[in-house]
Amino acid sequence: MKTIAIASAKGGSCKTTCTATLAARAAMDSSRVAILDLNQDQGNLSDWWTLRGRPKNPTLIDLEDISEDIEALRESGCEWVFIDTPPLEVRLIEQAIAVADLVVIPVRTSFLDINATDAVTSLCRRHRKLFAFLLAAVDVKMPKLTEQAMHMLLRMAKPGGRVMTSRMSYRQGYIQSLAVGRAAHETEKTLVGEIDSIWAEVRQLAESRRASEAAQ
Repeated sequence: MKTIAIASAKGGSCKTTCTATLAARAAMDSSRVAILDLNQDQGNLSDWWTLRGRPKNPTLIDLEDISEDIEALRESGCEWVFIDTPPLEVRLIEQAIAVADLVVIPVRTSFLDINATDAVTSLCRRHRKLFAFLLAAVDVKMPKLTEQAMHMLLRMAKPGGRVMTSRMSYRQGYIQSLAVGRAAHETEKTLVGEIDSIWAEVRQLAESRRASEAAQ
């Protein structure tokens, strides 16, 4: 089983969008996908799952104890777990990081958003967890801003991190799909290739991490 935490200490960084998108895409390849919504004050991921029709795949897990819930999922034969974390609540973010095989950090291309990643990367390094920055809400009309963000993140990723080559573009499909319990690639076919690329990179990073740990 691979566990992916989607984490950022800043609100509005596309965490829930990323979590829902990855879970829906993973469910196309696996029949055993689970999601955990740690941002229960807002419950946006839970609302998305309800609008989706409360499916068994991906299924929403009633949160009790993160470590125990993850172990129970492992024993049940679950293959992929995606954890949506809240902003600001460092205790919950750290709990998610502690059980993760990979931490995906969605980040917009502004200096303030990039600077706000320090809290999460510090926790990842403390727990020796691989993390990967995913540029989110990327506006193709602003290539220079995107390039500058990439250079900053490449410096901040060392040690212990990566900057994903795949990016999540600034498209209405990501926003509108969540409101009807869908994922962007299910409502806007032009996003299929982009989301396939993001999923393939996340999958490769998570699986390589597990292989590395097993060899140690």
